[in-house]
Amino acid sequence: MQGVLAIQRARGPGRPNIVALHAANVEAAGALGDLLPKGFTLMHLTEEFPLAVLKPEAQEFHPLPAWLFRLDAGDFVDHLNPRVRPLAPSWASLVAGLWEPDWPAEGYVRRRIENGPSAAIYEDGSPIAWALTHMVTDRVGIIGMVHVQEGFRRKGLARSVVAAVARELFRRGKIPALHAYVDNIASLSLFPTLGFRRVKRQVWGDAVFR
Repeated sequence: MQGVLAIQRARGPGRPNIVALHAANVEAAGALGDLLPKGFTLMHLTEEFPLAVLKPEAQEFHPLPAWLFRLDAGDFVDHLNPRVRPLAPSWASLVAGLWEPDWPAEGYVRRRIENGPSAAIYEDGSPIAWALTHMVTDRVGIIGMVHVQEGFRRKGLARSVVAAVARELFRRGKIPALHAYVDNIASLSLFPTLGFRRVKRQVWGDAVFR
């Protein structure tokens, strides 16, 4: 297999296409690039080299390189916190506004809260820290949308909510994984303290394809 392109087309006006592309070489990336949907698209590339192939096809192009991390059970350094609870779906709007303020992400966030493990810590009835999953396959759970509200940082809360989601993924027989942007020094420092190890650099981002 030389490459795979998964496409979820926009489900309404103002909503993005979503694509994931894996290619073994430049030729495969180019062939799959010809199939990309037109318009605003959120993208995930499992390698960095397709960037040079895809950029000429875009009117706007905003790639965000990120490290892929994975956590093996034998390396897990748990961080138990009795305050951790699941995140309620009623907080989807808050999470979406902080995670992706420039596109209507509330529906996506709500589905992730309802269909995947989540963890949150509350203060006076409102969440001050949380972690969700972007997807859970038959083998892997991708943790994401990790956030701690200002005024509550540097207290170990991010470590607690990520550990709680990882613990639940292990319980379900999944391998916890996540991404951290290459310029996010805090996340790159945080995740190894739980036992996550760097695997490879990948790319997230958005583009407007012609």
